[in-house]
Amino acid sequence: MQENKQRKSTWMDTAQLVVSILIFIVFLGIAVFSFVGIKLSDRDLPLREFTPGIWAMGFGFLFLAGISLVSVISSREVYYGIDRPRQPNKAKKWLNWSIVLLPILILDGYFVFNAQNAPDFLLPLLTILALSVAMFWILKIGLRNYWGANLKRDSGLFSFSMSFGILYIMLVQILLLIFIVTMALVVVSDKIDLPLMMETLSTNPERFIETLSNNPTLVLIAFLMIAVFGPLIEELFKTIGVWFLKPRVISPCEGWIAGLMSGAGFGLIEAYLYSVQGLLMPSFSDWLYLVLGRIGGLLLHTFAGGIVGWGLARSWREKSPRHALVAYLVAFLLHSLWNTMAVAQGMLLSLHSIQLPDIVVYISLGVLFTGILLAYLSLSQKITRQAHNENSSETPYMSQSPTGISNWRA
Repeated sequence: MQENKQRKSTWMDTAQLVVSILIFIVFLGIAVFSFVGIKLSDRDLPLREFTPGIWAMGFGFLFLAGISLVSVISSREVYYGIDRPRQPNKAKKWLNWSIVLLPILILDGYFVFNAQNAPDFLLPLLTILALSVAMFWILKIGLRNYWGANLKRDSGLFSFSMSFGILYIMLVQILLLIFIVTMALVVVSDKIDLPLMMETLSTNPERFIETLSNNPTLVLIAFLMIAVFGPLIEELFKTIGVWFLKPRVISPCEGWIAGLMSGAGFGLIEAYLYSVQGLLMPSFSDWLYLVLGRIGGLLLHTFAGGIVGWGLARSWREKSPRHALVAYLVAFLLHSLWNTMAVAQGMLLSLHSIQLPDIVVYISLGVLFTGILLAYLSLSQKITRQAHNENSSETPYMSQSPTGISNWRA
């Protein structure tokens, strides 16, 4: 009798099932629409140059649809009370070595750039695979032995973050950008000819962008959006899915894992969307910078999400906002520092006509990436080891949690 009561699903389980089905249908539709669009672009010469980006969108959203399908299947098991035989929680240490595929994929990209008449889909596919391999590796080294221990919750948080989470963040950022630009135009309206700018935008977009880049006020606004407001909004709302777990008063390790999933979901779809534009790069070096830069962004988003999730869980358990506020601040500062270094070259050139060598930018970002990676490895080891030592049987991330039991229940 107790067993049947334990397997009863909650409204959150039903919501996850419905939302996951919706995400799967939408993302699969985008993928199919992209592949159909490739056929249309072959007949239209002006659109043909965008074919690599369309291929990337198709492959990317097809992969994301697959992740949402995992959430559909796992949440369906809880909804219908399906009980599969439990499997021992294996560490799957071989996934730690999945990163060796990354240099192979990058080398393949080099050959594609130097090959004649290479298929249009090949470089987009290599790009999506490289980003996906990096994402799996980053998650595995952060989750350690908790990889796959709670497939339903993990896939649900990942799916929510890569769909509704990013849409909400984009909406907030667009509204904020409109407000800031409007206020800026009011301030500088006496210094610029707005009708002339609008005419330039419609007739010569490149000249319009050049004009904006020479305006210190507008350049400063762009910098504030990238280095301050963007990170602030993303770190506040990227882990919104973790808040659904608040009634459980989850452990810090659960918060860490939930935050990792939320951050990785947001970071992966962001990386895919950037790759659509980046595949228009004319050279291998530019493409390599894009791929490595997005991998850095993936690590940053995943790590920052884990920090915030950990801080929220500590605050909920101790009934004090201190840990959550510190976690948000650390995540914001890391994100802001990364974005600042990424745009420093362009900012110095626009505002002070200082040409910062590319090698300085690459080394700076490389050092920062290494520091974030070492901190990520250290913190993940500390959190997961502490959870293992405490051997908290209440956490649904432990391997003894059977399939079919709701993990949203308070």
